[in-house]
Parts: sequence; C-alpha cells; structure tokens
Amino acid sequence: MSERRFKDQDGDTWTEFEPGMLRLTERVGGSSLFVGTEDSIDDVKDAHGPLTEIRPDTDVRALLADVLEELANDVLEDYWDATDPTSERIYGKIAHRIRGRALKLREGSA
Repeated sequence: MSERRFKDQDGDTWTEFEPGMLRLTERVGGSSLFVGTEDSIDDVKDAHGPLTEIRPDTDVRALLADVLEELANDVLEDYWDATDPTSERIYGKIAHRIRGRALKLREGSA
C-alpha cells in the first residue's frame, strides 16, 4: 500500500491509496466537505492544479541552505566583476549575509 501524500494548489492533502489513485484526506481549514473523495492522479491534477509531493524525509532547511549558497556564489561573481569600491562593498556584504543565513539553516538542520 502506498503512503505517498500530495498537496494541491489549494493546500488540500491527498493520499495515494493505490498506484495512480488518490483519496482526499485533509482539507485546508479543517472542513470535512468532500474528504474521502477518490480520483485518479491525472483527474486530481486537472481539477485541482499541480500536485506537490509531501516528503517528510527531506530536510527543507538543508535544501534552502544549498540554494542560499548558490545565490551567495552568484553575488560574489558580481563582486569580482564590480569596477568601483562601493559596488564591491555592497556585493561583499550581501554575499556575507546570505552565507550567514545559510549557515544558520545548516546548524538548525543538524
């Protein structure tokens, strides 16, 4: 039995109870209207927009820290291309702050 869960664009939660079939298991705001409705994955996508798989085994903070590191590297590229001291200072400070946020996220995910 599959345990995969998905959020639709409204924030409602769907659970895959057999391959390709979803059951509405939770509504945003706690409403029970339509909870238990079953439909195919394709029909749910068509009616409720794109689905995002809920992955509790994924550490979002670590993923976000990786994205921030990439952003800091992009800012540092601009730092090296800067031709005036003011721009160099600004790019350097921005990169430093972004890296600091990435470090805090990594410490929180450890």
